[in-house]
Amino acid sequence: MVRVKTMKMVSFDEYIRGVLKQIDDSHTLLQNLRDKPGDLDIIKREIAKITGLLQALGSKFQTNKDDLSEYEHILSPLFYYLENHEFLREIEIMSLLYSEDPLRLKNLRLTILDALDEKNLIGHIKLILRQKE
Repeated sequence: MVRVKTMKMVSFDEYIRGVLKQIDDSHTLLQNLRDKPGDLDIIKREIAKITGLLQALGSKFQTNKDDLSEYEHILSPLFYYLENHEFLREIEIMSLLYSEDPLRLKNLRLTILDALDEKNLIGHIKLILRQKE
């Protein structure tokens, strides 16, 4: 007997919700860090993930313009964040000098969280996720 593996097609909305959920999870993780030694690696990993996911969303939105009606309000904050915030270089510099300094970790973490809150990007993400539950 031959087994045929069926692949489930993911709808555009399911894909978007999945990506937004990952961004929301990373945001929550960043909010809950306690600025201890070792947190810089977590911050670096999560900000790289968030940035990559936002870039993927931006690309997906640009190629699927017909499906954007319910996501148009997130486009401006998403592209604003991508154009105006780059934390990986700052994290690399910080890792050489201050990776164990809790005040500098807290400052970096809060700066990242503020950037994600600019133009209500995280608010839009949370709203979309609540609407689709």
